[in-house]
Amino acid sequence: MLIRYIIGRPTAPIVPLVLKTGKVSTNMRADTTADLYQEVCEREGQPIKEDYLEHLKQRDLEAWVYRYDMWADNELINGALYDAQHYQKAIAQSTDLPPKNGFACEMCHWRTYCETDPMALNADNWLNTERGKDPTPIKVRYGRTYKELSRARRGFVVSPSELRSFGKCQRLWAIEYGWRLRQMKEGAKSVPRIRGSLTHHVLDMLANKPDLTTHDLRVELGVLVLEMFNTQQIDPAAYDELIDHNGLEEIAKRAVSMFGLAMEGVAEVLEIEKRRVMRMPGSKKWLQGIPDMVVRLDNGQTAIIEYKTTSRTKNLPALADKYRTNPAVHLYAALVRHGQNTF
Repeated sequence: MLIRYIIGRPTAPIVPLVLKTGKVSTNMRADTTADLYQEVCEREGQPIKEDYLEHLKQRDLEAWVYRYDMWADNELINGALYDAQHYQKAIAQSTDLPPKNGFACEMCHWRTYCETDPMALNADNWLNTERGKDPTPIKVRYGRTYKELSRARRGFVVSPSELRSFGKCQRLWAIEYGWRLRQMKEGAKSVPRIRGSLTHHVLDMLANKPDLTTHDLRVELGVLVLEMFNTQQIDPAAYDELIDHNGLEEIAKRAVSMFGLAMEGVAEVLEIEKRRVMRMPGSKKWLQGIPDMVVRLDNGQTAIIEYKTTSRTKNLPALADKYRTNPAVHLYAALVRHGQNTF
């Protein structure tokens, strides 16, 4: 089965500097675009250096959005299922207070909480946290009727993201999936992750209404971010950073480019964020997940489209290569091939 990764960097490019000499900077490392460079040159009345412009055009092909197609064969899919079953068993056998992986704390947004309360003795009263919603009920076809899968049983129904969380740090899994805690207000440090969430929101809109313009999407994003601020999901610093320097317009533009890459060679969209579930081979436990999109290509093959965003690197091809061994998409392939939609 074909897996199509679409990777985007929803950050605003840097406007080229105007030097003291009046010339426009041609820094080869500048995080800018060909369009911005031409715009600044025209505004400043400076000639465009064609070799630098060509450099930026080539850079634009990979620095902002990138498509990576890979094939998930039976061996990869079966290997991912094998690994997932062992993680699932470990989850079912985990304790109420599983250990931390201290080597993974550096980039974790729960780091401060675990640092100040390492044994989680006061987890119920952690500042700016609250209990999240209960897991979404999952109903599956059972003969001629339906049955609801119990999500209260630890490890009985798992998702690729839950498996990833457990594999990264068992305490992280306990916080977000066992105790179901979430942070109530996001600060400026969480802006890159919020940008990613907003980009996915726009991509969902485009999947349902492909004719939406960048202006339409920008307006929708403005309303959404204002609502997040008014409901205290983000603090003033995060709000200012999100709306500053045409940030929302850049998110909209990036999403439009990502969607365009995703739809190349696609004949039909079969599913948009539809939950799928399957029984694990030789087990009574279940796997569930929500692929971003399932499509049929022009050649008749079924493909899975997976969107990713990043703020940590400008080398999107190198990042895409790292996703080759990400088991989540192989599990999605298993769900599409062997699973069923939920009700």
